[in-house]
Amino acid sequence: MGIKGPDTVVHQTKILTTFGLTKSAIADRLEGFDRKFPRIKVVSRVKFPEIQVKLFADGTDEGEVQAQMEAATRWTHQKLGNKVISDSGESMEKVVGNLLRQNAANLALAESCTGGLIADLLTNVPGSSDYFVFSAVTYSNQLKIKILDVKARTLNRYGAVSEQTAKEMARGVQQVSRSTYGLSVSGIAGPGGATQDKPVGTVCIGLADANSVHGYRFKFRFENRWMYKHVFATAALDLLRRELLGIRR
Repeated sequence: MGIKGPDTVVHQTKILTTFGLTKSAIADRLEGFDRKFPRIKVVSRVKFPEIQVKLFADGTDEGEVQAQMEAATRWTHQKLGNKVISDSGESMEKVVGNLLRQNAANLALAESCTGGLIADLLTNVPGSSDYFVFSAVTYSNQLKIKILDVKARTLNRYGAVSEQTAKEMARGVQQVSRSTYGLSVSGIAGPGGATQDKPVGTVCIGLADANSVHGYRFKFRFENRWMYKHVFATAALDLLRRELLGIRR
């Protein structure tokens, strides 16, 4: 008579990358997870400016563990909506790069307050030469005018940190590079440079393609310049991600 050995324990992990929600907001949206999926553990971890939601499951029946994980992932994705940027733990820059490649599209950047950070993030991804073509870091208004064809009257009327200027920056870099998309950022990362109407944490983002150009304004509240630059860069990439997926704000 044979002796039955101990059952093999199966472990599974799922990582969802999110952007645009705080840890507390994620916890609120996932209220009831423990009751619905008592055999799966969920934790969130800040990987600024993204937050990863990790699901852990284990058991002795591989099929059952797999089914539970798939159900929990679907439920979590539904609760977090389009704030989920990846179901496999990928970063924003990797996700956007994959979408550009899938759409046979390329990208040019006009960065002011982020100082080339978006270009750095994108080009840290292997194979980014498939879709990244050009970057202009134009801090001065004179170079915004000379290189990106931003109109002096736009800068004089609205200022460098404005939706109008961001739109002209995006259109200018898209046209000069002949790229599918032009993406621009202009903002106030602090600690100085703020006004009553444009406090530290204000960023304006422009997104242009051959047929249209849009401008957006966001206001964030974080602790320091490094955090502002990274959240500005990620917010710009998120707008492009949504555009590539056809998600309307």
